[in-house]
Amino acid sequence: MLTSKQRAFLRGRANDYDTIFQVGKGGINENMLDQIDNALEARELIKLRTLENSDFFAREAAETIAEELGADVVSVVGSRFILYRESEKNKKFDLEKLCEIVEEKKPVKKQVKPGYKARAKAKAKTGTDKPKTYGFKKKK
Repeated sequence: MLTSKQRAFLRGRANDYDTIFQVGKGGINENMLDQIDNALEARELIKLRTLENSDFFAREAAETIAEELGADVVSVVGSRFILYRESEKNKKFDLEKLCEIVEEKKPVKKQVKPGYKARAKAKAKTGTDKPKTYGFKKKK
């Protein structure tokens, strides 16, 4: 099972990938599953899509293929979906190491200047709540 950070990392990597398999009106058969299995072993991360004339929606096809091949569904957007399965021979993504790196590089929160109301409260507390004239004198 993938964590949300791992999914986000894999989604980002798959952005540039081309769709290599299409699920059409023939559906999902043994020959197609064998080809997808070989592609997952070679690449670990693949992008697929369902055609309009298919009997499957993208989510259904992704879950069916993932269940048959022991893969994880990374994301489903529209008619496209991304599958990931760790390869035994050709490891390209070390997801455990990635999580350690992400944990080490937590972003530092930036200090934001206080807004108008916060400045007004601060002035009221310090006793210098005199209105600014900005160079103009008030008429009496």
